Amino acid sequence: MKSRKISSAQFKVEQKKLYKKYGIIVSQTFFEGKYKKWSSCTQEMERYQVLSENKFVPYEQMRALYQAESAWVKERDKMHKDAGEAWEKYENSDTMLSELNIKIKQILGVENGTWYIEYKRLFFRALDDMDKYEVAYKDAFTIAQIEDTYKQKRIDIFNSNKKNAEREVALMAIDDEMAKKIAVAVPSASAKWRKVNNAALDHILKSKYGLDQKQINEFKIAYNKYAIEEYKILNQKKLPDTDKYDQLSQLGDNFCKTVNPLFKTDSYKKWCGWWKYDFERKMKRKGLK
Repeated sequence: MKSRKISSAQFKVEQKKLYKKYGIIVSQTFFEGKYKKWSSCTQEMERYQVLSENKFVPYEQMRALYQAESAWVKERDKMHKDAGEAWEKYENSDTMLSELNIKIKQILGVENGTWYIEYKRLFFRALDDMDKYEVAYKDAFTIAQIEDTYKQKRIDIFNSNKKNAEREVALMAIDDEMAKKIAVAVPSASAKWRKVNNAALDHILKSKYGLDQKQINEFKIAYNKYAIEEYKILNQKKLPDTDKYDQLSQLGDNFCKTVNPLFKTDSYKKWCGWWKYDFERKMKRKGLK
């Protein structure tokens, strides 16, 4: 199943079906009542099964993990349904996930907890990559692992003391190295991977927000103007940080108003929420807030 080129949605459905068949067979090996305890450990999920049967996590911890994650899902879904600003929901999601990860490590211990968090994160990234690069889960997981490694390398370069020009050269080298690694590991996906990542903004605007190519081109023209003005503000050495923040915030608001007509109403709310959330993160990284 992991080698079939299907959508991530279909993969999840097929995986559930497979675990149900597996559960029926396993249920025949247990005495009455014991199967329920076993199934409440695995929850028809591969990562739960690995914890239970490969890493020998006790039943009580497995139940505590399930209850913590179930409560988190309910809270997250409620938050997204409630009225409120989209950017606040992105921010709250980050906080909630951090709190959940702390709880997971408390339940499973640091070693198993760290493994579980990383595996789960790669699992969901692989599902995204299945659709993004039109590959089977097995190949998507391989790509996700490589992308994850090089994402950290990019972060290290951003946090280094390199000058801007040196940083750009280093980032280009990292991206080229990642592309070559993916070409070797998953040659069938290499062309699609390059196509998507050479036009990442186009892909996001089309697949996530529903813009057509004409709208994408108009968005990019507006963004290029924004980026030029942003650069000018950031490089005014005599301008206080608080003034830089205020000017950049106003610039961002004007940019959002400019591109608003390109989006459908719901898509704009989603995109604008992400823009404001990402803007605040960027300001914190630059020490302007």
